[in-house]
Amino acid sequence: MPPAQVMLVCRLSAHGTWAATGAIEQWRRRAGMTTTTTVLGVVAVAASPRRPPRIATERLQLLGGWAPRVWRVGWVDALLAADDPRDVGTPPDVETLRHTLTQQIHTRPEVNR
Repeated sequence: MPPAQVMLVCRLSAHGTWAATGAIEQWRRRAGMTTTTTVLGVVAVAASPRRPPRIATERLQLLGGWAPRVWRVGWVDALLAADDPRDVGTPPDVETLRHTLTQQIHTRPEVNR
């Protein structure tokens, strides 16, 4: 199998962070994965405009110790009413994430072969 770079994405909710924790644990144990699978990190997307539940925040902190990187993407209320999300524009946290991932992918030539 060719090398694979994986970005886990979850909702910043109890269930979403629970699922991401399970996936990261499988990766750490290499259960069912080839040795060429690289997890770049976890992206936690806000589930609502409110503060996330404490359990979700605690699990995200736990993931921060297991995953190479953890990024948070905030809630964008304007996307709910947009027919075309391009009309809203790219939120700053998403743009930062895109820039960081582009740099990370291009600085890992041994994984991109």
